[in-house]
Amino acid sequence: MTTLKNWLLIGFGAGFILLMLGWSILFHSQGAEIPKTVMTNGDEGFAAAPFSPSSQILFGTDRDGYHMFYKVLDGAVYTLGAAIAISLVAFLLAFLVGVLMGFWKPAFRRYSDKMLMGFYFIPQSIIAYNVLYPLLWETEEGFTTTLNERIIWTILVLAFIMLPTTAILISNETKEILGKEFIAGARVLGGSRFFLFWKHVLPHLRGRLFILFPKLVIQALLIIAHLGFFTIYFGGTDVCYDLYGCDPPKPFVQEWASIMGTNYSEIYNAWWIFMTPMLFFSLAIIALTATTKGLEGLLDPTVKPRKKKVISSHSHASSAVTAESFHRVGKEVSS
Repeated sequence: MTTLKNWLLIGFGAGFILLMLGWSILFHSQGAEIPKTVMTNGDEGFAAAPFSPSSQILFGTDRDGYHMFYKVLDGAVYTLGAAIAISLVAFLLAFLVGVLMGFWKPAFRRYSDKMLMGFYFIPQSIIAYNVLYPLLWETEEGFTTTLNERIIWTILVLAFIMLPTTAILISNETKEILGKEFIAGARVLGGSRFFLFWKHVLPHLRGRLFILFPKLVIQALLIIAHLGFFTIYFGGTDVCYDLYGCDPPKPFVQEWASIMGTNYSEIYNAWWIFMTPMLFFSLAIIALTATTKGLEGLLDPTVKPRKKKVISSHSHASSAVTAESFHRVGKEVSS
């Protein structure tokens, strides 16, 4: 029953992420446009956007009449795709660095841990804001980079920001495995570092790495969300410098955190404009958390299912100790 529960958690979590990501990619590949409803004529007369959620428009529209669900669907490929790409790059780099750090001598590990430990206390969103501001904030002359270039650079920068803490985590896991008794035995028998890594460390580390990856995706999503509220939108922030009046900064793509960042004030007026991307953002984090819990139940070697010990009355009777259970051992001494 416990195994079934874990598989259900993994199925729900991975299924939701893959469904939204695949549906969004299909939406883009077909060149579909976001539906728009500016004005309706109902029983109560004419009505203009924004429209609240209803049976006709399930998640409502924004102030320009664009349907919120399709805006979220359009932005899923940027939000989820970027978070997965950032986590994958950070994961691969941290794996290489973390394993190497785990095999270092204690003196080197002590200094490396001290150097990287500061990233646990400095908010990664603040680092990302200061590094990405010159890249993503539009100047009066406009952008000197294309949208694809900005997306690639953002993924690489955020991956390097997540690298230190992830590398320390993998390094600690590697050191824990290298401290086992069977590793000492393999070293005595002449096992090289590559042999120890390939035959002993990697098999024990593999399950923990599978559990780590969904956590990295959640971490990447949170950093992107914080940048969105700082008006540093994924793909670039469209800034107007017209002296005769401008709209607030806008995102170039319908990424979820960007939609929330540019519409957070709507929660007091047209709440669904903010809450729709917030709902799907929360569901993505819940889905990734469920995947992590399911993987922990299946792959984590430290979590062992409890076995109930059933003792019958027959076993009690057969194991009872009586005087006949003892007999003399040795030679008898004759008088």
